Amino acid sequence: MGDGPGARGVRATFADFILFHARSRPGKPAVILADRVATYGMLAQGMLRIEDRLRALRVRPGELVCVTLDSTIRHLIVAAALFRLGAPVVSATSMTVISRLGLPIKLFLHDAKEPMIPGLRQVLVGEDWFVGENRPIPTARTGGFPDDAAICRVDVTSGATGRPKAVSTTVGAFNHRLNNCYVSINAGVWNRLLCLPGLNGAWGFVLATHALRAGRTLLTADSPRDALDMIAVYGVDALAASTQQLRDLVARHEKAPVPCHSLRAVFASGGLLPAALLSQARARLCSHIINQYGSTEMGVTAVSAADAAPEVEGATGYVVPGVEVQVVGEQGESLPADAPGVLRIRTPWEGQPFPPAGPNPHPDFRDGWFYPGDRGRVTPEGLLVLGGRASEVINSGGVKIAPELIEEVLRQHGSVAEAAAFGAAGASGIEEINVAIVVRAPVAERAIIDWCAQRRIEVARVFMVDELPKTSVGKIRRNDLKQRLVG
Repeated sequence: MGDGPGARGVRATFADFILFHARSRPGKPAVILADRVATYGMLAQGMLRIEDRLRALRVRPGELVCVTLDSTIRHLIVAAALFRLGAPVVSATSMTVISRLGLPIKLFLHDAKEPMIPGLRQVLVGEDWFVGENRPIPTARTGGFPDDAAICRVDVTSGATGRPKAVSTTVGAFNHRLNNCYVSINAGVWNRLLCLPGLNGAWGFVLATHALRAGRTLLTADSPRDALDMIAVYGVDALAASTQQLRDLVARHEKAPVPCHSLRAVFASGGLLPAALLSQARARLCSHIINQYGSTEMGVTAVSAADAAPEVEGATGYVVPGVEVQVVGEQGESLPADAPGVLRIRTPWEGQPFPPAGPNPHPDFRDGWFYPGDRGRVTPEGLLVLGGRASEVINSGGVKIAPELIEEVLRQHGSVAEAAAFGAAGASGIEEINVAIVVRAPVAERAIIDWCAQRRIEVARVFMVDELPKTSVGKIRRNDLKQRLVG
């Protein structure tokens, strides 16, 4: 089966590998949730039943279908069946939110939690969709994507900006991203992967489908407590988490330690990995931590084991072969080697704005490059060092500092549970450092300001809040916070 860019013959997808594993190892656990287990044989039978339903609904190749099923098992079965029929998939947590984007979605497949919305073609996916007689697992392909250039996946990303953008991925690019997992997350030998990022995000979907294509076992959890319990109970040997999810796990483990001796590797992504968090995670969870930098649009860009990278704050990994990363000035001008600036990236497996000729093009694709919105530098050795998001770096009195570094300092205060930093103009019109904190014990604003000043961080204002607005993988929505607190 050809599954890489330019492959000849049948275009195999992760769905075909599920059927392969179902024939060779039908009883192997494929997906484990807190309350149930699905084997590869069960996934395959579910796919065949869903394919029948989709054909009855006259789903045609190339038609975009939105899936908003909360169950990881059902979501993956439906997505795999759609891949088998050549219908691209967009995963979402809410049908209401995705419908507002105006994407050319032909069909919405949802569960009972979703409301009926006039004008949309909605179909409720119930228990009866997954019930039926078992049948032989087919070896022949029926339909599917015609070639590597066909779109198979559409992801909606907003990051920390809150501005939704749709990005499409072709069959060739998607399979290339799955292959890249052998570089980014197969640095350790593992069989059971606990994946905390959800299927509605590009990274979570790629991790989940890679695990199934490779014949491993995928696990998911709804909370840090559940995640730690599953590690101990099921002998999880690999964990994938965003930086914030990793921080939440460490905090929970500190309150109620759970044996994590089975873990052999932890894969972190989705933001700067501060040295303090890295040290805590290695002490409490696993000594082998692999950090990576990537995006919905470009996939994995840089990766490295934490102990293989120099002890440089912001170091996120070495640039992956095939990826081109340039550092330029604010106006796109060239900069000296190893100088900090604005990042721009090109990869062979990059996504594209969707729809291609839509009225709201992706603003970060320019002149053949993708601008992720991050500042950083690339050392002569190819190490990518992040300096924060270009739009969020705070210029306080001419000193530029990433908000993540301020937040890491604030978390060291005994009364601070969570923190977010952002820049806002003060009375003089000059940008000042503002922080919002969730406290675990009463503390005065002046005490926080003085505590930061002792660590050479000049904070102007402190806001006490009940919670911080975050994305699905825990990134802080600083723009939302800033608008709410200072307008």
